Amino acid sequence: MFSTFTPPQSSIALTFVTAGLIIQGTVQTRFRRAEELFNQHDVLHLVVLEAIFLELGSRRVMAEAAVAQVALEDVLFAHTSGPAESAAAMRVPKQPVRATLLLPPFTVTGEIQLAHESEMRIAMEAYEGRFMPVSPASYWGYNVAESPVQVDLLLVNHAKAHIAVSSTSEWRSEAPQLDKSKDLQNPW
Repeated sequence: MFSTFTPPQSSIALTFVTAGLIIQGTVQTRFRRAEELFNQHDVLHLVVLEAIFLELGSRRVMAEAAVAQVALEDVLFAHTSGPAESAAAMRVPKQPVRATLLLPPFTVTGEIQLAHESEMRIAMEAYEGRFMPVSPASYWGYNVAESPVQVDLLLVNHAKAHIAVSSTSEWRSEAPQLDKSKDLQNPW
């Protein structure tokens, strides 16, 4: 008589990178942005469809599965295979800061988005997401024979990352003010 409400689902093709594996597959989700999928506080695993588990460095196939479960705690970072949603889609104005993130055995470079605070130190301390977006990003692991890869959006496990920001990075304590007069149309 009554049917269960199931939100429409979309599939996101993802690559997960751990300290020893590269896992490729798709995840079905109700979220539009991969960042929302990874930053759910009560989710410890993601179910991956048509998963391929590759050995880090050699890319030898270790296992294949129609359905697999990936522990988010072990994921160093993940990325989508398609284009990422633009920064204009962010709900809270943030500023991009060029950073190097060290996730042994990997190095990641790109822009992280930090909230406007009086100091960069405070903005970095205030970041609470489990996975930090880096966009656009490059990653590599030379000591494990992983050549540089460039992606639109990389989601880095915040608990496993050492984040280095250059002292020459420009910092603005306040968000730029939008000129609202341009948005208003003259009714006459």
